[in-house]
Amino acid sequence: MAAGSAAEAIAASLQLPVTEYLVERQPGQPDRPLGSDKFYVPGSIVRVAVDKTAPSALGSEDHVDVYFNNSPVFRLQPNAVSRGIRPVMWFDTDSPLRSGWAWGQNYLEGGTAAFEATVGKGKVLAFGPEITFRAQPHGTFKFLMNGIHSK
Repeated sequence: MAAGSAAEAIAASLQLPVTEYLVERQPGQPDRPLGSDKFYVPGSIVRVAVDKTAPSALGSEDHVDVYFNNSPVFRLQPNAVSRGIRPVMWFDTDSPLRSGWAWGQNYLEGGTAAFEATVGKGKVLAFGPEITFRAQPHGTFKFLMNGIHSK
């Protein structure tokens, strides 16, 4: 289980078919991370949709609030599902802000906030938001506990 930048690191080290979602894409150009002039969410509460049938989401609601501090957001590549990757949390609206402030929150829509991946005989649980952070909303504790108790 990994959260925040550790989730990005584990995805990269295991060569999982996920990339950064918050990028500018222009034909013939390499993807560029969105600059802070377009996207900046410094420590706010945002709402994500949840796949309640995912093992890491057992007992969850269909939407939860998460603490988002310029957290990683993932883009699942077209072959992700065939490689055993399942989105668990994602942004299903262009206005997920619940509390705080967000510059460019519309860029979050369609991005994956958390995923599960089968790797060999094991499982990777990757959460962009820091679900272990002390100020995390109570609804995300289930994800942490489910991750700890998963087999």
